[in-house]
Amino acid sequence: MCRNEQGAILLLALTLLFLISSAVTVYATLYMTQMSTYEMLEKANIRATINLMRQNPV
Repeated sequence: MCRNEQGAILLLALTLLFLISSAVTVYATLYMTQMSTYEMLEKANIRATINLMRQNPV
């Protein structure tokens, strides 16, 4: 068996857990920010299209 008197494996595991969960949180936050930006751009383009159609009736 492996002897771990100082708890180095526990410290390593906790550090790795913290790094991975931080990376996942940052990735999710960036993804949500990007999606909200795309939604705002889509709404702006729809509004611009509607305004153009109102100005130039066929």
